[in-house]
Amino acid sequence: MRLTRVSCLSGVLLLSMLSAGGALAAVFPDVPDGHVYQGPIERLVGLKVINGNPDGRFNPERSVNRAEMLTMLYRALNRTPAAVSAKCFPDVMTGSWYELVVCDAAAHHFVDGYSDGTFRPQKEVNRVEALKMITNMFSMPVAELTAGDRTIVKFVDVSVSAWYTKYLYASFTNGILPIAGQGGPRFYPDAPLLRGEAAAYIDNALQVHLVKQSSSEAQSSPASTAAVASAASSSATSVYVYEPVIKEVDFPFSDSGNFDGKRNITYRFALKAATVVDASVSLGDKSGSVTCRIFKLSDQGLSAEYYLGFQYKGACSMRVALSAGSYQMDVQPSIPGSAFNVFTKSVTSDGNDGFREAKVLIKGIPRSGIMTIDNYADWYTFTVAAQTLMTLELSMSARMDAIIYPMENVDLFGFTGPEINQSYNYPPGTYYVGVRRGDPEFGKETYSILLK
Repeated sequence: MRLTRVSCLSGVLLLSMLSAGGALAAVFPDVPDGHVYQGPIERLVGLKVINGNPDGRFNPERSVNRAEMLTMLYRALNRTPAAVSAKCFPDVMTGSWYELVVCDAAAHHFVDGYSDGTFRPQKEVNRVEALKMITNMFSMPVAELTAGDRTIVKFVDVSVSAWYTKYLYASFTNGILPIAGQGGPRFYPDAPLLRGEAAAYIDNALQVHLVKQSSSEAQSSPASTAAVASAASSSATSVYVYEPVIKEVDFPFSDSGNFDGKRNITYRFALKAATVVDASVSLGDKSGSVTCRIFKLSDQGLSAEYYLGFQYKGACSMRVALSAGSYQMDVQPSIPGSAFNVFTKSVTSDGNDGFREAKVLIKGIPRSGIMTIDNYADWYTFTVAAQTLMTLELSMSARMDAIIYPMENVDLFGFTGPEINQSYNYPPGTYYVGVRRGDPEFGKETYSILLK
């Protein structure tokens, strides 16, 4: 078995194709100009990694099954499965279109079967299964996580002890993530991967792979590939270095420029007194999306107090009441090289803008609230003395969302996190709740919250 390597020159040509943005005319009627995944879909169609359907549509919202995902990855890597790799799983039909790909992937330990010995090729692949396939097939480093690493993957529905957490972390550090549409507080690891999302995952992974390959070949033959390597370096290599750009700043601060690929920009600042921080990040051309988060820092690094920005039409905004202390604000785009503007200022609080101003919830006593257009979240807190089966009931519009934050004194071992309107056996400790508003265009949002 061999992996057909793309030449250094071809790699750079493909990089140019993969890096091109916005110039493509719509190929599919259901992936029009401006569609969030138009670029990845049409680039992979051009590389013959994915295809449309006989009716001329792409169906970006249709789920991908396990055999389809593997086949796309083999095409992306120009990998030919060995003919001797066959009859590997009892549910992989002999002579099927996917047999050689699945069995070759199993032989090289890119994928595993289930505990009953089956592969289930027609089963929908979920997000984390797809990320494991990608990191394995593209030979991306996947290290066991340290306690510090786990604090970086801040999704309320991702278990710190789950098998997939290291693959999710590796996907961020290797540049597969983030993608547009997956920057919220939840990752939904068990959600079926959709065709448009799969295109974005593979597009990002292929860009990383081609840059690394071009760099490797340039180093092995510097005399003949110096010019090509220089072109690759100047045009794309920096896109795939994912250590954050760290900037020490004094609050309030502002900044503008272009992201270095998808590299996260971290602004570190200190507050000498309690301050209500208003922060906004906007993209120059409003294409793609941008995430923003503020973390309070402790002696051990990131603390359990953090705030997710409100994303809307190419921008991300926050208004949070912070205590005196050290903080960092992280911003990251979904599209490499996006132009951005960052602006922060101090403002007046509405009295419920962060952990510091969180209102106490008492079991059995309801509270209600109204959020105006410039109010992104309301905050509540409660303490559990002994493990208790409870439900945090929230009545709100379908546009709103809520997150429950367990603090450091909650035992997180095997803890997947409670969710709003679901019964949960809460371990003892302190919890905070952030109730997040919907789109600003809907004006005022009302809700009621009850711990019972």
